[in-house]
Amino acid sequence: MNLSICIPTRETLYSAFAYDLCLLSTYWYAKSPPNSAMNIHMVNGTLIADQRQKLAMMALQHNADYALFLDSDMRFPRDLVQRLMAHDKDVVACNYSTRRLPAKTVAWSDFSMQEFVTSHDRTGIEPVDAIGMGAMLVKTEVFRRLPQPWFQVVYAKSSQAFIGEDIYFCQLAKAHGVKVWVDHDASKQVRHIGSFEFSHDHVAVCVEKDDAGEDEG
Repeated sequence: MNLSICIPTRETLYSAFAYDLCLLSTYWYAKSPPNSAMNIHMVNGTLIADQRQKLAMMALQHNADYALFLDSDMRFPRDLVQRLMAHDKDVVACNYSTRRLPAKTVAWSDFSMQEFVTSHDRTGIEPVDAIGMGAMLVKTEVFRRLPQPWFQVVYAKSSQAFIGEDIYFCQLAKAHGVKVWVDHDASKQVRHIGSFEFSHDHVAVCVEKDDAGEDEG
């Protein structure tokens, strides 16, 4: 079994992501069949479609059976690879929250209608119209079956908005008979790292709660 972990990034990685990647790598070698191999590929840059395209090509060049796409702002369980592989699907991914409020998910039952799929109230796997690639496992044979480019950022006149490279990939896969699935159970253990601005309003709220607790005691 040959696995490529494909990480698009800028110059830095979140320490929490690096920690999870170390645990995942260790667990992979501990649980995989003899002679299994793992390659970790990183492509720095700001053009995410170009990064993903290059990462997929690296996976093929290394004769990987699977490509696990992990964005460098994700948290994930150490057994993520085994859990996603167990489904034996061409494309299976985890659902997760956006990094801005109001928080939404990155899985859609109908992307054109912006119908989101939630995972906190679901179990098992189900097919989706599109899903983000922050934590997605792809059988590399899929890339051999699909025309290039596999990733693009395109403009949709109907919605007057750009479609991300992850949605483009899902739509390309579906157009060529490849189903895209979401794993709701694994999704519950995946998180999206974001930034937050703390202000004195937050301090005031916390102080009020602490004072209320002391009064109750």
